[in-house]
Amino acid sequence: MKKQIKFTLVAVTAILLFSCSKSTVPPITTFTYVMKTDTVTFTNTSTGATSYSWDFGDKTTSTDINPVHIYATSGTYAVVLTATNEGGSKTYSETISVTKPIIAIDGDFSDWTAVSSSKLFTATLPDTAKITAIKTLKVCTDANFIYFYVKMDTLKTGSLDFYINSDNLGTTGNNSWLWAGSCGADYMLDGLLANNLSDDAVYNFPATATDQTAWAWVNTVPAGSGVITMSKPKIVSGTIVEFEGRIVKELVTTQWATTIGFGVFVQTPTWSIGGCLPGGGVSKSTLLQVTLSN
Repeated sequence: MKKQIKFTLVAVTAILLFSCSKSTVPPITTFTYVMKTDTVTFTNTSTGATSYSWDFGDKTTSTDINPVHIYATSGTYAVVLTATNEGGSKTYSETISVTKPIIAIDGDFSDWTAVSSSKLFTATLPDTAKITAIKTLKVCTDANFIYFYVKMDTLKTGSLDFYINSDNLGTTGNNSWLWAGSCGADYMLDGLLANNLSDDAVYNFPATATDQTAWAWVNTVPAGSGVITMSKPKIVSGTIVEFEGRIVKELVTTQWATTIGFGVFVQTPTWSIGGCLPGGGVSKSTLLQVTLSN
């Protein structure tokens, strides 16, 4: 009889222990996120869950623990995370606002045709051009980026440089011979086309420089910082290619005028000038005037 009672107690204890091993309390459900334009990286901070279900608010879902989601269109979305365990399910939601970049850096240039004429700024090679490697320059902007499209001849191409007059003043900045005497470029972005500009560095021309024609550039953002993202050049014909890219505005400067000056030129491997726009080396030309969008 004692053996039977002892066996019964052991069995009851085992059942109780097994029952307690299963959670009867629903999970605590939370998440955080980091947004980079249209791409949102979600970090699941829930506790006590065994499975997850995400509703991104755009009729798409996921069961990944920490999903990365790219939204197809700009808008406001209610993101809902449901965490589940044996004790039940709990949800947590946040509303996020997504701004889709106006240009996708993918080598498909069709989205440039959708940019309104008031927001698109273009320079083409004039008949009087003296340096002709760069054929076409297009620029548009949004709150985060300056987008560019370039059509050019890659024969004997070395570095590609962007000159930016961020305050649109001629009294400060560098006055390059490539453009009119008061181009006033405050920043220069320099990188190799062979590296798809992944090695681009940012240089600032100090406001304290007394000679605006001297080489007084100071490296403010090192090479490889990701200031420029560029598509792989697509061959048009022979050595003529086209490509697009975007410049992260905040990596250049946080101080921008409403309208800026923008120009591009290419150097050969022997440091001679292969081409530039606007103007193609015509001295009376000025930097392309670009109105920034917010």
